[in-house]
Amino acid sequence: MTALFDTTCVSASTISKQKHYIAGIEVTIYGASEVAQSATSVVCLFLLHPRLETLTYVEPIALRCLQAHHESSAQPERGLIVASFDQRNHGTRLVSTKSNEAWRSGNELHAIDMFGIYQGTSHDVSLLIDHVPSYVFPDGDKTVDGWLCAGVSLGGHATWLSLVNEPRVKGGVVIIGCPDFQSVMTHRAWKSKLKSYQEDGFIGSPDYPKTLDSTVRRTDPAGIIMRDRSQVESSRLIKERLGGKKILLLSGGADKLVPYDCSKPFLDLLKAEGQSLADLKDIVYDGVGHDCTEQMIVELVIFVADFLSANTESKSKVR
Repeated sequence: MTALFDTTCVSASTISKQKHYIAGIEVTIYGASEVAQSATSVVCLFLLHPRLETLTYVEPIALRCLQAHHESSAQPERGLIVASFDQRNHGTRLVSTKSNEAWRSGNELHAIDMFGIYQGTSHDVSLLIDHVPSYVFPDGDKTVDGWLCAGVSLGGHATWLSLVNEPRVKGGVVIIGCPDFQSVMTHRAWKSKLKSYQEDGFIGSPDYPKTLDSTVRRTDPAGIIMRDRSQVESSRLIKERLGGKKILLLSGGADKLVPYDCSKPFLDLLKAEGQSLADLKDIVYDGVGHDCTEQMIVELVIFVADFLSANTESKSKVR
């Protein structure tokens, strides 16, 4: 995967970077030292990297979000920090190289391994929401009261899980990710010419066991909200799980690894219930494959800035 975003305007030396070891996870926090003294509340953005990458992949994105935030105001009323960490079985947490590979690369457990990895990452986000404030602002002089999640590819899949399962995550940016694991794995089984797919028995086969299917239905956005649900039930679950959340979706129209068509039925369902969400923006870039492009990063930076601006305005009205 190629990251095409420009980092020449960002100097890493101007943004603070701290390592914390939180609940056994090495977490890098960007921007904590630059939070203005006048700011009593802080938004934390989790940035999640793609499969076969590490947290260093998303560092330039973190710096750009923070630079944009600090350039918008000399003394912002609301602070911003960015948190990143290696996803499970990646980087400093690697335990099995094979488990990160796909069917075509010889990993017969690809579906089980991949869902478990990014489901675990989503659990890590929830765990870190509990504990990041104690490490970054131990005096309690600043309150982390806004949580965002954004990710690329595998990180985008994990972001979807956090959006639908973690009430404290109020907004998310999904870049070339999918909310429907069953759909994207079925497509990949077809592309990989798996025997189980060709025999019309993929779901429930060793490639996609019934036990995995059960877990996906309980935890995956499409599994929770769409699979075997009536329209009334789906509508209720959208309001319950995603109500009031701000979501930005960025996809490549020519993506063959995570095709937009795998997400479309679920997204059509969300759009039909659009009034339940604070905001849902879905952008598909024609001719773009499974890549994180410069324009996608620009949209992410704007999303974070808009979230902070809107959130600050609402807090001012409450006062």
